[in-house]
Amino acid sequence: MAPLVRAAVIGAGFVGPHHVDAIRRTGYAEVVAIAGSDPDRAAAKAASLGVPRSTGRADDLLTDPGVDVVHICTPNATHVAMAAMAMEAGKHVVIEKPIATDTEGAEHLVSVAQTTGRHAMVAFTYRGYPMVERARELVAKGDLGALRLVHGAYLQDWLADPTDWNWRVEPAAGGASRAVADIGTHWFDTVEHVTGQRIEAVFADLATFMPIRQRPRGGVEAFGKPAGETEAVAITSEDAATILVRFAGGGRGSCVISQVSPGNKNAFWFEIAGEQQSLAWQQERPERLVLRSRDATTTFARSPAPRPGPGIPPLPAGHPEGWSDALRDLFRPFYAAVAAGVAASAAGETDAAPYPTLRAGARALRFVDAVLRSSREERWTSLA
Repeated sequence: MAPLVRAAVIGAGFVGPHHVDAIRRTGYAEVVAIAGSDPDRAAAKAASLGVPRSTGRADDLLTDPGVDVVHICTPNATHVAMAAMAMEAGKHVVIEKPIATDTEGAEHLVSVAQTTGRHAMVAFTYRGYPMVERARELVAKGDLGALRLVHGAYLQDWLADPTDWNWRVEPAAGGASRAVADIGTHWFDTVEHVTGQRIEAVFADLATFMPIRQRPRGGVEAFGKPAGETEAVAITSEDAATILVRFAGGGRGSCVISQVSPGNKNAFWFEIAGEQQSLAWQQERPERLVLRSRDATTTFARSPAPRPGPGIPPLPAGHPEGWSDALRDLFRPFYAAVAAGVAASAAGETDAAPYPTLRAGARALRFVDAVLRSSREERWTSLA
Protein backbone atom coordinates (compact mmCIF):
# COMPACT_ATOMS: atom_id res chain seq x y z
CA MET A 1 0.00 0.00 0.00
CA ALA A 2 1.10 3.57 -0.69
CA PRO A 3 1.89 5.61 2.44
CA LEU A 4 -0.89 7.83 3.72
CA VAL A 5 -0.82 11.49 2.77
CA ARG A 6 0.20 13.57 5.81
CA ALA A 7 -2.23 16.42 6.56
CA ALA A 8 -2.16 19.28 9.05
CA VAL A 9 -5.13 21.42 10.06
CA ILE A 10 -4.65 25.10 10.93
CA GLY A 11 -7.53 26.25 13.12
CA ALA A 12 -8.89 24.62 16.26
CA GLY A 13 -12.30 26.33 16.27
CA PHE A 14 -15.66 25.10 14.98
CA VAL A 15 -14.80 23.73 11.54
CA GLY A 16 -11.22 22.51 12.07
CA PRO A 17 -12.17 19.31 13.95
CA HIS A 18 -14.66 18.45 11.20
CA HIS A 19 -11.83 18.69 8.68
CA VAL A 20 -9.82 16.29 10.84
CA ASP A 21 -12.67 13.78 10.78
CA ALA A 22 -13.32 14.13 7.03
CA ILE A 23 -9.63 13.83 6.12
CA ARG A 24 -9.34 10.54 7.96
CA ARG A 25 -12.48 9.12 6.40
CA THR A 26 -11.29 9.72 2.83
CA GLY A 27 -9.05 6.69 3.28
CA TYR A 28 -6.06 8.44 1.72
CA ALA A 29 -4.64 10.49 4.58
CA GLU A 30 -3.75 10.82 8.23
CA VAL A 31 -3.78 14.00 10.33
CA VAL A 32 -0.35 14.53 11.85
CA ALA A 33 -0.79 17.96 13.46
CA ILE A 34 -3.20 20.71 14.38
CA ALA A 35 -2.46 24.40 15.05
CA GLY A 36 -4.44 27.04 16.90
CA SER A 37 -3.90 30.62 17.99
CA ASP A 38 -3.95 29.49 21.64
CA PRO A 39 -1.36 26.74 22.28
CA ASP A 40 -3.23 25.30 25.26
CA ARG A 41 -6.50 25.18 23.39
CA ALA A 42 -4.78 23.60 20.38
CA ALA A 43 -3.21 20.97 22.63
CA ALA A 44 -6.59 20.18 24.18
CA LYS A 45 -8.22 19.85 20.75
CA ALA A 46 -5.40 17.64 19.50
CA ALA A 47 -5.73 15.37 22.52
CA SER A 48 -9.50 15.10 22.15
CA LEU A 49 -9.17 14.27 18.43
CA GLY A 50 -6.25 11.85 18.76
CA VAL A 51 -3.93 14.09 16.71
CA PRO A 52 -0.32 13.41 17.75
CA ARG A 53 1.03 16.97 17.54
CA SER A 54 -0.20 20.49 18.27
CA THR A 55 1.27 23.96 18.10
CA GLY A 56 0.33 27.57 18.64
CA ARG A 57 2.43 28.63 15.64
CA ALA A 58 0.79 28.05 12.27
CA ASP A 59 4.06 28.82 10.44
CA ASP A 60 5.58 25.70 11.99
CA LEU A 61 3.19 23.54 9.95
CA LEU A 62 3.03 25.66 6.79
CA THR A 63 6.71 24.90 6.08
CA ASP A 64 7.11 21.53 7.85
CA PRO A 65 8.68 18.92 5.51
CA GLY A 66 6.68 16.25 7.33
CA VAL A 67 3.38 17.73 6.08
CA ASP A 68 2.01 17.16 2.57
CA VAL A 69 -1.36 18.97 2.75
CA VAL A 70 -2.39 21.95 4.85
CA HIS A 71 -6.03 22.73 5.67
CA ILE A 72 -6.60 26.41 6.46
CA CYS A 73 -9.59 26.85 8.78
CA THR A 74 -8.73 30.25 10.22
CA PRO A 75 -10.31 33.73 10.00
CA ASN A 76 -10.69 34.94 6.42
CA ALA A 77 -8.06 37.69 6.61
CA THR A 78 -5.32 35.09 7.24
CA HIS A 79 -6.09 32.82 4.27
CA VAL A 80 -4.01 34.46 1.55
CA ALA A 81 -0.74 34.70 3.48
CA MET A 82 -1.04 31.20 4.94
CA ALA A 83 -2.06 29.47 1.72
CA ALA A 84 0.61 31.23 -0.32
CA MET A 85 3.30 30.31 2.21
CA ALA A 86 2.16 26.68 2.27
CA MET A 87 2.09 26.32 -1.53
CA GLU A 88 5.46 28.02 -1.93
CA ALA A 89 6.82 25.52 0.61
CA GLY A 90 5.58 22.67 -1.57
CA LYS A 91 2.32 21.88 0.24
CA HIS A 92 -1.06 21.22 -1.32
CA VAL A 93 -3.82 23.26 0.34
CA VAL A 94 -7.50 23.12 1.27
CA ILE A 95 -8.94 26.52 2.21
CA GLU A 96 -12.21 27.29 3.95
CA LYS A 97 -14.39 29.78 2.10
CA PRO A 98 -14.05 32.57 1.35
CA ILE A 99 -10.46 32.01 0.26
CA ALA A 100 -9.69 35.73 0.71
CA THR A 101 -11.38 38.95 1.79
CA ASP A 102 -11.32 40.43 -1.72
CA THR A 103 -10.95 39.46 -5.36
CA GLU A 104 -7.33 40.61 -5.57
CA GLY A 105 -6.28 38.26 -2.79
CA ALA A 106 -8.20 35.39 -4.34
CA GLU A 107 -6.65 35.92 -7.77
CA HIS A 108 -3.21 36.03 -6.16
CA LEU A 109 -3.80 32.56 -4.68
CA VAL A 110 -4.93 31.23 -8.07
CA SER A 111 -1.65 32.53 -9.52
CA VAL A 112 0.41 30.94 -6.74
CA ALA A 113 -1.34 27.59 -7.25
CA GLN A 114 -0.55 27.74 -10.95
CA THR A 115 3.09 28.72 -10.58
CA THR A 116 3.83 26.20 -7.81
CA GLY A 117 1.88 23.36 -9.42
CA ARG A 118 0.13 22.51 -6.17
CA HIS A 119 -3.32 20.97 -5.76
CA ALA A 120 -5.47 23.66 -4.14
CA MET A 121 -9.17 23.55 -3.35
CA VAL A 122 -11.86 25.51 -1.54
CA ALA A 123 -14.21 23.78 0.87
CA PHE A 124 -17.52 24.29 -0.93
CA THR A 125 -19.09 21.49 1.09
CA TYR A 126 -22.48 21.34 -0.62
CA ARG A 127 -20.95 20.03 -3.84
CA GLY A 128 -20.21 16.88 -1.85
CA TYR A 129 -23.86 15.88 -1.42
CA PRO A 130 -24.88 13.00 -3.72
CA MET A 131 -28.23 14.57 -4.57
CA VAL A 132 -26.56 17.84 -5.57
CA GLU A 133 -24.51 15.84 -8.06
CA ARG A 134 -27.69 14.06 -9.20
CA ALA A 135 -29.30 17.44 -9.80
CA ARG A 136 -26.28 18.53 -11.83
CA GLU A 137 -26.55 15.37 -13.94
CA LEU A 138 -30.26 15.93 -14.64
CA VAL A 139 -29.62 19.51 -15.75
CA ALA A 140 -26.67 18.48 -17.92
CA LYS A 141 -28.78 15.77 -19.61
CA GLY A 142 -31.33 18.41 -20.60
CA ASP A 143 -34.16 16.98 -18.49
CA LEU A 144 -35.22 20.45 -17.38
CA GLY A 145 -34.88 22.19 -20.74
CA ALA A 146 -33.51 25.70 -21.09
CA LEU A 147 -32.92 27.48 -17.77
CA ARG A 148 -35.57 30.00 -16.77
CA LEU A 149 -35.55 30.67 -13.03
CA VAL A 150 -33.36 29.80 -10.05
CA HIS A 151 -34.33 30.82 -6.56
CA GLY A 152 -33.56 29.80 -3.00
CA ALA A 153 -32.10 30.83 0.32
CA TYR A 154 -29.50 30.18 2.97
CA LEU A 155 -30.94 31.10 6.36
CA GLN A 156 -29.40 30.78 9.83
CA ASP A 157 -30.16 32.24 13.26
CA TRP A 158 -26.90 31.92 15.19
CA LEU A 159 -26.28 35.71 15.04
CA ALA A 160 -29.92 36.73 15.54
CA ASP A 161 -29.40 38.54 18.87
CA PRO A 162 -27.25 41.60 19.59
CA THR A 163 -25.38 39.56 22.23
CA ASP A 164 -24.33 36.96 19.60
CA TRP A 165 -20.72 37.37 18.53
CA ASN A 166 -18.08 35.80 16.34
CA TRP A 167 -14.89 36.99 14.65
CA ARG A 168 -16.86 37.09 11.37
CA VAL A 169 -18.58 40.32 12.43
CA GLU A 170 -15.21 42.10 12.64
CA PRO A 171 -14.06 43.45 9.24
CA ALA A 172 -10.39 43.13 10.21
CA ALA A 173 -10.82 39.35 10.54
CA GLY A 174 -13.78 38.52 8.31
CA GLY A 175 -13.67 41.19 5.62
CA ALA A 176 -16.17 43.81 4.48
CA SER A 177 -18.91 41.22 3.89
CA ARG A 178 -20.19 38.75 6.46
CA ALA A 179 -23.40 36.86 5.61
CA VAL A 180 -22.79 36.89 1.85
CA ALA A 181 -19.10 35.95 2.14
CA ASP A 182 -19.74 33.29 4.77
CA ILE A 183 -22.85 31.49 3.49
CA GLY A 184 -23.97 33.36 0.36
CA THR A 185 -20.89 32.07 -1.43
CA HIS A 186 -22.12 28.52 -0.81
CA TRP A 187 -25.45 29.30 -2.51
CA PHE A 188 -23.69 31.02 -5.40
CA ASP A 189 -21.21 28.20 -6.00
CA THR A 190 -23.81 25.45 -5.67
CA VAL A 191 -26.29 26.90 -8.15
CA GLU A 192 -23.52 27.61 -10.67
CA HIS A 193 -22.25 24.07 -10.18
CA VAL A 194 -25.68 22.49 -10.63
CA THR A 195 -26.88 24.62 -13.55
CA GLY A 196 -23.53 24.67 -15.35
CA GLN A 197 -24.16 28.37 -16.04
CA ARG A 198 -22.45 31.48 -14.77
CA ILE A 199 -24.12 34.32 -12.89
CA GLU A 200 -23.07 37.43 -14.78
CA ALA A 201 -24.73 40.26 -12.80
CA VAL A 202 -26.44 40.95 -9.46
CA PHE A 203 -28.79 43.51 -7.92
CA ALA A 204 -28.37 43.36 -4.15
CA ASP A 205 -29.86 44.93 -1.04
CA LEU A 206 -27.87 44.42 2.18
CA ALA A 207 -29.20 45.00 5.69
CA THR A 208 -27.52 45.38 9.06
CA PHE A 209 -30.37 45.00 11.53
CA MET A 210 -28.10 45.25 14.58
CA PRO A 211 -25.73 48.19 14.11
CA ILE A 212 -24.49 47.64 17.68
CA ARG A 213 -23.48 44.26 19.10
CA GLN A 214 -22.04 43.22 22.44
CA ARG A 215 -18.54 41.80 22.08
CA PRO A 216 -17.46 39.44 24.87
CA ARG A 217 -14.07 40.17 26.42
CA GLY A 218 -13.28 36.47 26.00
CA GLY A 219 -13.52 34.64 22.68
CA VAL A 220 -16.42 32.51 21.46
CA GLU A 221 -16.55 29.81 18.77
CA ALA A 222 -19.04 29.83 15.90
CA PHE A 223 -22.50 28.78 17.07
CA GLY A 224 -21.42 29.19 20.71
CA LYS A 225 -22.89 31.58 23.24
CA PRO A 226 -20.70 34.33 24.71
CA ALA A 227 -20.37 34.64 28.47
CA GLY A 228 -18.96 37.20 30.87
CA GLU A 229 -18.43 40.91 30.42
CA THR A 230 -19.14 42.57 27.08
CA GLU A 231 -18.54 45.87 25.34
CA ALA A 232 -20.69 47.64 22.74
CA VAL A 233 -19.21 47.59 19.22
CA ALA A 234 -20.47 49.24 16.02
CA ILE A 235 -21.16 46.76 13.21
CA THR A 236 -20.69 47.49 9.51
CA SER A 237 -21.08 44.04 7.91
CA GLU A 238 -24.47 42.76 6.73
CA ASP A 239 -26.78 40.54 8.75
CA ALA A 240 -28.79 39.63 5.65
CA ALA A 241 -29.08 40.16 1.90
CA THR A 242 -31.70 39.88 -0.81
CA ILE A 243 -30.11 39.40 -4.23
CA LEU A 244 -31.44 39.25 -7.78
CA VAL A 245 -29.18 37.42 -10.23
CA ARG A 246 -28.87 37.15 -14.02
CA PHE A 247 -27.31 34.13 -15.70
CA ALA A 248 -25.19 34.41 -18.82
CA GLY A 249 -27.55 32.04 -20.64
CA GLY A 250 -30.57 34.28 -20.05
CA GLY A 251 -31.95 32.75 -16.86
CA ARG A 252 -33.02 34.84 -13.91
CA GLY A 253 -32.97 34.18 -10.19
CA SER A 254 -33.02 35.39 -6.61
CA CYS A 255 -31.78 34.36 -3.18
CA VAL A 256 -32.21 35.45 0.43
CA ILE A 257 -29.16 35.18 2.69
CA SER A 258 -29.49 35.64 6.44
CA GLN A 259 -27.72 34.85 9.69
CA VAL A 260 -30.48 36.45 11.77
CA SER A 261 -33.64 34.46 10.88
CA PRO A 262 -34.96 32.87 14.11
CA GLY A 263 -35.65 29.15 13.96
CA ASN A 264 -33.50 28.55 10.87
CA LYS A 265 -30.39 26.57 11.74
CA ASN A 266 -28.96 25.75 8.32
CA ALA A 267 -31.80 26.24 5.85
CA PHE A 268 -29.97 26.03 2.53
CA TRP A 269 -32.14 25.27 -0.51
CA PHE A 270 -32.57 25.96 -4.20
CA GLU A 271 -35.15 25.38 -6.92
CA ILE A 272 -34.27 25.41 -10.61
CA ALA A 273 -36.99 25.85 -13.24
CA GLY A 274 -36.41 25.03 -16.88
CA GLU A 275 -38.81 25.24 -19.79
CA GLN A 276 -39.94 21.64 -19.23
CA GLN A 277 -39.38 20.70 -15.57
CA SER A 278 -38.24 22.06 -12.20
CA LEU A 279 -36.09 20.47 -9.52
CA ALA A 280 -35.65 21.33 -5.85
CA TRP A 281 -33.25 20.32 -3.06
CA GLN A 282 -33.03 21.19 0.64
CA GLN A 283 -29.86 20.72 2.67
CA GLU A 284 -31.80 19.84 5.82
CA ARG A 285 -33.48 17.01 3.87
CA PRO A 286 -30.50 16.03 1.75
CA GLU A 287 -31.56 12.50 0.80
CA ARG A 288 -34.36 13.72 -1.48
CA LEU A 289 -34.43 15.53 -4.82
CA VAL A 290 -37.81 16.59 -6.19
CA LEU A 291 -38.45 16.82 -9.96
CA ARG A 292 -41.71 18.43 -11.11
CA SER A 293 -43.49 18.84 -14.44
CA ARG A 294 -46.97 20.19 -15.17
CA ASP A 295 -48.39 16.67 -14.88
CA ALA A 296 -46.27 14.84 -12.32
CA THR A 297 -43.94 15.07 -9.32
CA THR A 298 -41.10 12.59 -8.89
CA THR A 299 -39.06 12.27 -5.70
CA PHE A 300 -35.62 10.73 -6.12
CA ALA A 301 -34.04 9.04 -3.11
CA ARG A 302 -30.30 8.71 -2.71
CA SER A 303 -29.04 5.40 -4.02
CA PRO A 304 -25.24 5.26 -3.78
CA ALA A 305 -23.15 3.65 -6.45
CA PRO A 306 -20.08 1.60 -5.45
CA ARG A 307 -17.08 3.85 -4.88
CA PRO A 308 -13.64 2.57 -5.84
CA GLY A 309 -10.64 3.14 -3.64
CA PRO A 310 -10.08 3.21 0.11
CA GLY A 311 -12.06 4.97 2.79
CA ILE A 312 -15.52 4.82 4.30
CA PRO A 313 -18.03 3.60 1.66
CA PRO A 314 -21.40 5.34 1.21
CA LEU A 315 -24.24 4.11 3.40
CA PRO A 316 -27.12 2.21 1.79
CA ALA A 317 -30.25 4.15 0.90
CA GLY A 318 -32.40 4.70 3.97
CA HIS A 319 -29.33 5.30 6.17
CA PRO A 320 -29.13 9.11 6.00
CA GLU A 321 -25.87 10.81 5.20
CA GLY A 322 -25.35 14.46 6.01
CA TRP A 323 -22.98 17.41 6.16
CA SER A 324 -19.94 15.58 7.52
CA ASP A 325 -20.30 12.90 4.84
CA ALA A 326 -20.54 15.58 2.15
CA LEU A 327 -17.31 17.11 3.44
CA ARG A 328 -15.61 13.70 3.29
CA ASP A 329 -16.81 13.12 -0.26
CA LEU A 330 -15.73 16.62 -1.29
CA PHE A 331 -12.19 15.90 -0.07
CA ARG A 332 -11.97 12.38 -1.52
CA PRO A 333 -11.07 13.24 -5.17
CA PHE A 334 -8.61 15.90 -3.97
CA TYR A 335 -6.78 13.40 -1.77
CA ALA A 336 -7.00 10.70 -4.43
CA ALA A 337 -5.16 13.01 -6.85
CA VAL A 338 -2.52 13.94 -4.26
CA ALA A 339 -2.00 10.30 -3.21
CA ALA A 340 -1.68 9.13 -6.82
CA GLY A 341 0.81 11.86 -7.69
CA VAL A 342 -1.47 13.24 -10.39
CA ALA A 343 -0.07 16.52 -11.69
CA ALA A 344 -2.08 19.50 -10.48
CA SER A 345 -2.12 20.79 -14.05
CA ALA A 346 -4.15 17.69 -14.99
CA ALA A 347 -6.55 17.86 -12.04
CA GLY A 348 -6.67 21.42 -10.80
CA GLU A 349 -7.40 25.06 -11.62
CA THR A 350 -9.76 24.23 -14.48
CA ASP A 351 -13.55 24.08 -14.56
CA ALA A 352 -13.30 20.32 -15.25
CA ALA A 353 -11.37 19.60 -12.03
CA PRO A 354 -12.83 16.85 -9.79
CA TYR A 355 -12.87 19.23 -6.82
CA PRO A 356 -13.67 22.96 -6.43
CA THR A 357 -10.46 24.77 -7.25
CA LEU A 358 -9.25 28.19 -6.20
CA ARG A 359 -10.65 29.47 -9.48
CA ALA A 360 -14.10 28.65 -8.07
CA GLY A 361 -13.10 30.41 -4.87
CA ALA A 362 -12.05 33.49 -6.83
CA ARG A 363 -15.38 33.50 -8.70
CA ALA A 364 -17.15 33.50 -5.34
CA LEU A 365 -15.14 36.58 -4.30
CA ARG A 366 -16.17 38.33 -7.52
CA PHE A 367 -19.76 37.58 -6.53
CA VAL A 368 -19.19 39.07 -3.06
CA ASP A 369 -17.51 42.17 -4.47
CA ALA A 370 -20.32 42.66 -7.01
CA VAL A 371 -22.96 42.30 -4.27
CA LEU A 372 -21.23 44.91 -2.11
CA ARG A 373 -20.93 47.36 -5.03
CA SER A 374 -24.51 46.75 -6.13
CA SER A 375 -25.95 47.43 -2.70
CA ARG A 376 -23.80 50.51 -2.24
CA GLU A 377 -24.62 51.96 -5.69
CA GLU A 378 -28.20 50.60 -5.91
CA ARG A 379 -27.84 49.21 -9.42
CA TRP A 380 -27.20 46.04 -11.44
CA THR A 381 -23.51 45.16 -11.19
CA SER A 382 -21.47 42.80 -13.35
CA LEU A 383 -19.20 40.11 -11.93
CA ALA A 384 -16.66 40.72 -14.68
